[in-house]
Amino acid sequence: MWIEGNYRRNLMDMHIDDWNEEFLTKINCEEYVEALKDAGVQAAMVKAKPHTGLCYYPASIGRMHKGLHGKDFLGEMIQRCHEAGIAVEVYFTQVFDNWAYENHPEWRTVGPDGKNFREYRNVGNFKTGRYGIVCPNNEGYREYVKENLQELNRNYQFEGMFLDMTFWPDICYCPSCRKKYLEETGRELPRTLRWDRKEFREFVYLREKWMADYAKFATAAIKEINPEVTVEHQFSMITSPWINASSELLMEAVDYAGGDYYGGFLQQSFINKYYKNVSPALPFIYHTSRCDPELVFHTTTKTKEELLLHVMTALVHDGAFLLVDAINPDGSIVPDIYHGLMKEVYSITRRYESYVSGAFNHNAAIWFASHAKYDPDENGVDTCDKSFDRKIYMDAPVSASSILRSSNLPYEVIGSKNLEGERAEVIILSNVAAIREEEMDALEAYVKRGGNLYVSGPIGNPRLEKLLGVKVIGKTGHQFTYLSPTKEGEEIFEKFSRKVPLTIPMAQYEIETVDENDITVLATQTLPYTMTGTEEFAAIHSNPPGIYTDQPGVIRKKAGPSTLIWSAAPIELSKPYWSRQVFYNIIRSLCGRLVFESNAPKYVEVINWYKEGRNYFALLNQQEEAPIVPVYDIYVEVEGAGKTAKELVSGKVLKTEVLGDRTRILIDKLELFILFEVE
Repeated sequence: MWIEGNYRRNLMDMHIDDWNEEFLTKINCEEYVEALKDAGVQAAMVKAKPHTGLCYYPASIGRMHKGLHGKDFLGEMIQRCHEAGIAVEVYFTQVFDNWAYENHPEWRTVGPDGKNFREYRNVGNFKTGRYGIVCPNNEGYREYVKENLQELNRNYQFEGMFLDMTFWPDICYCPSCRKKYLEETGRELPRTLRWDRKEFREFVYLREKWMADYAKFATAAIKEINPEVTVEHQFSMITSPWINASSELLMEAVDYAGGDYYGGFLQQSFINKYYKNVSPALPFIYHTSRCDPELVFHTTTKTKEELLLHVMTALVHDGAFLLVDAINPDGSIVPDIYHGLMKEVYSITRRYESYVSGAFNHNAAIWFASHAKYDPDENGVDTCDKSFDRKIYMDAPVSASSILRSSNLPYEVIGSKNLEGERAEVIILSNVAAIREEEMDALEAYVKRGGNLYVSGPIGNPRLEKLLGVKVIGKTGHQFTYLSPTKEGEEIFEKFSRKVPLTIPMAQYEIETVDENDITVLATQTLPYTMTGTEEFAAIHSNPPGIYTDQPGVIRKKAGPSTLIWSAAPIELSKPYWSRQVFYNIIRSLCGRLVFESNAPKYVEVINWYKEGRNYFALLNQQEEAPIVPVYDIYVEVEGAGKTAKELVSGKVLKTEVLGDRTRILIDKLELFILFEVE
């Protein structure tokens, strides 16, 4: 597959309208490709059809952008890129298509309030009036997509396609969706959120399958003409709520995972781990913008150090980096970005490409359940009033990731497809609201072979309740609660006590014990003197603890060779250091000897992998704000006495110390990153 070894990529973002005669009249393909070549770019993503729906090639379907005056931008870019030794991935928008929206009103999505998308103004969630959004369940639209994709593949030769916007921005109530749902279930589309009902959860799952089926349809249309062309669907909405119907099922329609993100390095590290594990092939593709912090800031550019860290963070996870640049409306680019900045960045990172890939060494694995992206308490809410927020389902596992990175506990982020073969000592289920039966099969098999579990918040399947020996009976009425450690939990809750319980700024799940065998209560629930959210108080500014209960808040359950720990709320969401330390202590108690140890500060990530019998490490100085300052006197300890370590590329030998049966590797100064081999 052409993607192998292809790590340096580029996209010129150009969703440009044509109401102004000047727009796209200054496109210079020769200048553009020369800039990419000089920067060392290996693959260019070239726009064919953007969100405007105005084609950048002579299309027989739809309309060509007026500013091109008949010029085949796509064709010229493909030719020039290939002459320069640059692979081409053709960009094609789907679902977001203003031309299709305006010319085929019958294809439009219909929101819960009966509106089409361009009827909104500045509401958010793409409801700005700019985006014309059509429904992939509409057969007429699907045929339009097929004809477009097949025309492109007949008329041009290229390596891959990126199909953008594979999601619904809202629940669609168009005639096609209503008919499809009625035919498949015998019911009308729901108008109220009912997470406590099987039928509603099945509706959500059905939408995920519909979107995945559409993605397979589009992929098949391409492969029918050219089976060798790789297909990448937009996968960045995997972190967005259930509303978008983006799930891990999309991986059945792609050759590799890819998507664009505009957050910090912690977000990137989390999603890069997840992509690495769910992608059908590697490298996956991590897209982010040249603009700082995102494309809205059209004229600002990230620093060299920030871009280096973005590229290296993707690379050490065996991911390609795609720079999303922003073309000016007239079609001009800023060549210096490539002849200067990106040339410097890629000239450094390309020297490390041969060392990446391989198996990550880790003690813990965070499971990101892509189908459980909802708040189970959001019941009885009209679909017009639902929340689009990325709530606990995303915050909790990312916070868990932050704590493990901060404490240098080796970890991975896995998807549902990875559960069956996971070999970490502990799998972390951080506020997973729902666990499907096949996932539960994998978790039970994991526990049976000696794996440990940490579960926080909801217990997403009755079979997991049975494993834990408990049954969920409700949640506290209080929205501000505490955990008071028992004698058995004192070590884990090291800085807390009955008198000074751990603060939980949310409600906690309540359970009853069904099987008391091998259950140890590590903490009990403590409530404020008065009900939160009322005018009654004990202390006017706070809700101090006053009602001490026997209700278990954290339990430890032995299940054969395995240990399961359940917390009534996600402790990992805590902000205070000592509260976060409790989560670390829980996970550490479920691990044996760590594959490595380090004193690296919380923003330095240590990653370890084996490749072809060689043991590699990377340290990434992931400070979230520029300028990134150096860090001094870091060590990494590994198993085995008398080990040696040398930097990759330079071959510089690092200082070491022998500590019993371990070797301590010393890094005097860390600028942005260091990669080294241990022998």
